[in-house]
Amino acid sequence: MYFTRTNYRVTGVLANPHIQSLLASSKLRRRLKFSSYAPLIENQSDVILHAGEKIRLHGFYSKALFRPLAQNLPASTLNLTHPPRSKGKIKKLAILIHGWEGSADSTYLLSAAGSLYSAGYSVFRLHLRDHGPSAQLNEALFHAARLEEVALAIQDIQHRFDYDEYFLVGFSLGANFALRVGMQAERYGLDFQHIVAISPVLCPASTMKALTDGPFIYRKYFLKKWRKALKQKEQLFPELYDFGELAQSTNLSAMTEHLVRVHTDFENVTDYFNSYTLTQDQLEKISIKTDLVLAEDDPVIPIDSSSGLSSSEHLRLRVFKHGGHCGFIKNWRGDSWVDRELLSLFSL
Repeated sequence: MYFTRTNYRVTGVLANPHIQSLLASSKLRRRLKFSSYAPLIENQSDVILHAGEKIRLHGFYSKALFRPLAQNLPASTLNLTHPPRSKGKIKKLAILIHGWEGSADSTYLLSAAGSLYSAGYSVFRLHLRDHGPSAQLNEALFHAARLEEVALAIQDIQHRFDYDEYFLVGFSLGANFALRVGMQAERYGLDFQHIVAISPVLCPASTMKALTDGPFIYRKYFLKKWRKALKQKEQLFPELYDFGELAQSTNLSAMTEHLVRVHTDFENVTDYFNSYTLTQDQLEKISIKTDLVLAEDDPVIPIDSSSGLSSSEHLRLRVFKHGGHCGFIKNWRGDSWVDRELLSLFSL
């Protein structure tokens, strides 16, 4: 096993799981953190990836401009206006995957990506099918069982962009994909130094129940995002889709059941959820150094869904009392423990 020196603790109002979860994606935090990720966006380029026969995925690639003067120098102290130029090749590329109905521009992902970029990493922010500006690239709808195209897209990234070291970071459903990609890395010839999964979906059935029975604010958030995505897909491919009343539904479970039945090869939702449920036996297939980070108070990923999981030779399970969903916010400036932790882990 391997260890790091850092930990996460928070007190007061910031210990509230809903404050943590809402701040993770909030526009307020996005504004507060803008200066930390602005250089990343200024230097990004659109990339269309080959992800299988007639399948294309989209992402943003930001090539690092410099190396930091000191490995442990906080990103906030780096001079981004006139950065020191690297005399050698930038060797590290971090690939980040957002959560369901999120995007490469989600606040939690931009914050982490900006931190890595400021520290001298090149960054690729990968969009899952139908997320971000990619709905027009493929006719068929996104669903969480589409692992192969994500693995092939990352394969394309590693073929196109030559680096000495690659890192993979996922959030929520993107963290589930990251873990499954790690399990299949050898099959697809993928090379990673380290994988980090933040608030990963482990048991989709449990997550659906949490969204269905939990606070309406989360259900409302995902319903709004999902309806918008379905409407966009319908407008792009009117000859294929007519979601009608489905796009007006307020029942996530019913929408999922309909889309699984009509638009996937799965016979039922149980089979679909089982296709991306993660167990200890499956996770032990990972032969890459991996950190799986959970919060006991996550309102979207019930901590019970991790029962039966434990650290193993290559996997370290890290469970914190607080942090909410993809939050782990340290202070009212919007700084996240995740951002600094990624730098610590990847420098080992």
